[in-house]
Amino acid sequence: MKEYDVIVVGAGPAGSAAARAASSQGARVIMIEEHPVIGAPRHCPGRLHSSSFTQEIIKDLDPRVIVCEYHSRRYFSPSGKVIKETALPAGNVFQVQRDEFDRELARQAALAGAEIVLSTRVTGLYKEKDRIRGVTTTSSDMPVVHGRVVIVASGTKGRLSGIPKQEGLTQPGETSFGGILVDLAGIRDIEPGVIETYLGEAFEMGIRVLWTKNRHSGLMGFGNFKGYHRLVSSDSFAGRKFKKARPVQIFGNMVGSAASVKLERAVKDNLMLVGDTAGFTSITHGVVSGRTAGEVAAEAVRDGDTGEARLQQYMDKCREAGLYRSTLSWSPRLADLRGHSDAEIEEMIPDML
Repeated sequence: MKEYDVIVVGAGPAGSAAARAASSQGARVIMIEEHPVIGAPRHCPGRLHSSSFTQEIIKDLDPRVIVCEYHSRRYFSPSGKVIKETALPAGNVFQVQRDEFDRELARQAALAGAEIVLSTRVTGLYKEKDRIRGVTTTSSDMPVVHGRVVIVASGTKGRLSGIPKQEGLTQPGETSFGGILVDLAGIRDIEPGVIETYLGEAFEMGIRVLWTKNRHSGLMGFGNFKGYHRLVSSDSFAGRKFKKARPVQIFGNMVGSAASVKLERAVKDNLMLVGDTAGFTSITHGVVSGRTAGEVAAEAVRDGDTGEARLQQYMDKCREAGLYRSTLSWSPRLADLRGHSDAEIEEMIPDML
């Protein structure tokens, strides 16, 4: 049985970044993805938010993956008045074609030397005398894959039901909730490069964000189809903007109840959690966490020490890079607008500002 230095579970951005980094450090790496196509199904609008890492990620991408660059975020009151506009730093906030973005990162991992296996689900950890020695899979060709370090990048779903939960690394009572992302064409009066945020009773939470793509199209998330139909049937400012918009794509979405909470413990002997699995929910932070884990894992294997204390360097480096720091700034999201009428929200805005 072939043995690997690093086994990566999941080929999303964090997993591919980990596989690329470990392979670039000379480690023998296998990345195992449960779906037949990397990047599908899609669950994310594909926003790369402003960070000190964004340019580094963008420079390695095929330009065709980039949908648009954002330069501003604009907030609208229920009546349509612009109540706040925040400039975004140039070259730092983008929308990418998320499914192709994932495949692009996987290509980078493959070119660095990582082996990639598709249509294979990892079912758990393989242990010898309670020591992690690899993973078990659904594949009859490779029911057990041996490795010295397992990096889990299986996302929210994997965090709730996979290896993290099996190993007791998740928080008690974590659940998940779903939604939809709708790609809409025919939206009125939108500006490319501007993220539009609407307040109003037409939305389930009293607030919703549009990730514009061009002068007539953009992506918007909803809790369900009822929320979508509620918007397009509304006679509000936002409802009129979307009245003639038509869906061209609908993606499912899944978020954990503790999705944005970083796990205080994301490593054990021979095991590391990265990306959404560890609570690094943004694409940029997912990529950086994966890359950091891959580098630390390769060094640990090379030095012959893959214990928890050594792998803890991954979490220490993530903290040094600011991945555990809160990125919250002023936002109407901080106010609870659920259940308020448009008139009530208008009255609340001065206090929110």
